[in-house]
Amino acid sequence: MAEKKRYEILESLPVYGPMYIPVTENGEPYYSEGFAVRFYKTDGTNWVANFKPGWTGLNKVFDFPEHDKTIIIAGGLGYIMTPENEKPLSTFGITINEIFQANNGSLVCADGIYVFVFDNLSGDIWRSDRISWDGFQNLKFKNNIISGQSYEPSISMEGWTDFSLNIETKELIGGSYKELTVVNPYVQNIVLQNESKSKSWWKIW
Repeated sequence: MAEKKRYEILESLPVYGPMYIPVTENGEPYYSEGFAVRFYKTDGTNWVANFKPGWTGLNKVFDFPEHDKTIIIAGGLGYIMTPENEKPLSTFGITINEIFQANNGSLVCADGIYVFVFDNLSGDIWRSDRISWDGFQNLKFKNNIISGQSYEPSISMEGWTDFSLNIETKELIGGSYKELTVVNPYVQNIVLQNESKSKSWWKIW
């Protein structure tokens, strides 16, 4: 028996039929056209979500029916949805511009500062420690390790620093953010104060 259709990516918001539902990371209204996706409920009805985009041009959908979750990347902003619910279970990132998929289906999303991993074994999502000050380049994913270079803003460095992150063990090696905060205690103190103020904004539920 063929699996029932759970979603459909739309080229634009429908002109006819029931009104679309704006979906945002904070529940606030959104009136522009974003990333339109139609969801099919188990009772045979459907509804159209208009996802408010983040700050990149990346739009993708990854479905995980075994966890009853659908991952929407709308302009770099990640939404964790279920077709039955018109509100996101949670959101993550805002500048996601590269995604890799592991052999077991897990998603590895890079947003220029952090790496977010949706674990297809558990159905949970987690975020790495901060890796870069602002940006990655030459990203690769092999043998469950994402690696590349993270941006280094200090004058004493060459601009980019190597890093690798094992998504199974969560071991992070290298990365420009850690190195700069270690070599400059004054900067580290400022960073810790700023992260303390903004910690709840990045929390993954």
